[in-house]
Parts: sequence; structure tokens; C-alpha cells
Amino acid sequence: MAYERTAVRPLVVSDVEIYLRHVISIDAGSGVDAEAHSHAYSRDEHFDMEDGQHRETRRWSAAITQVGWRRAWGLFDAEELIGHAYLAGGMLASELHRAQLGIGIAGPHRRQGGGTILLGTAIAWARAQTGIAWVDLGVFSDNAPARALYRKHGFRDLGVTADRFRVDGVSLDEVWMTLNVGYDADPPDDSN
Repeated sequence: MAYERTAVRPLVVSDVEIYLRHVISIDAGSGVDAEAHSHAYSRDEHFDMEDGQHRETRRWSAAITQVGWRRAWGLFDAEELIGHAYLAGGMLASELHRAQLGIGIAGPHRRQGGGTILLGTAIAWARAQTGIAWVDLGVFSDNAPARALYRKHGFRDLGVTADRFRVDGVSLDEVWMTLNVGYDADPPDDSN
């Protein structure tokens, strides 16, 4: 399916509930029926929607110069939210030059170009922010399609944390990746 009817737009506070319901839906398929893992939560962990709405509203309303900020974009097919990407600032002022990336596409819409669209949108936004020099992410080692997508967009592997999470009896390694989006940052030395 070509994305002829899709649109990407920044998500705003009034979108928080549909965003969270979308994320919960994606998370429910993590590691199911040979799908790669996409999150580190057990199937029996309860998500508190009210708490999540308060947290996301606070984060989406924070300036990017404040700890804990977050910006999100939605990929819509007509009116249906089918994918999302977010960038988030850290919890320390000293790490606000780095943003953490997260991305998710609803199962039936994967491998159709939506991840590329969302990733490109988030990277372009990060490059336009003078205070952001790096975009970082963690991806599970069993998620080869996501790792390939990130590499295609210039992300580099930093390392692997073996047995980072244990979810429903499955040990998950996490691959750490980064992309230099700032002009004041020196890229890591590849000579080692």
C-alpha cells in the first residue's frame, strides 16, 4: 500500500489520548507471533491511562530547554493514527543537547514506508533545533528491520547491552545507536 492518503503532523496536547491508545496497541503486539520486540514491558503490566495523560501533557508542554520535554509526530491514514515518532529530552540539564528517539508503526502498516517518513520528520526537526546535537536510540537486537532503517538514515551503533531486559521470560539485548544532528558536536572517533 502506497501512502497516498497519509499525512504526518506534529501531535498536540489534544492528541495525547489517541497517541497513548495507539502506543498501547503497538505494545500489545511486541514479541507476539514472531514479531520483534518493541518495548520492555511485560504483558501483565498495567498502564495507568490517567497518569500517562498527565505525564505526556506535561512533557509535550515543556520547552526543549527544560528537562523531560517531549515532541511527537503522528502518521495518519485518513483520520486513523497508524504510526508515531517522538523525541525526548533527558532528565538532567547537562544532557539536553541529546534527544532520545522512539518510533512505532501499527502492525498492518509496517514495511510500507511510514517509518522512513516519521524518522525523516523527527531528524529534520532535531536538526532545526540549535540546542540538539545528537539523537540517540535503543533498539532490541531482534528487531533487524528497525536497525536497518536507522542505519539507512545515518545512525551508528555505539554498543550492545546484553540481557538488558527480561520480558515475559525472554532476555533482550539492547543495541545503542546515535546520529549527529548538530553542527557544534564532534562525531565519535572511528579509529578505535
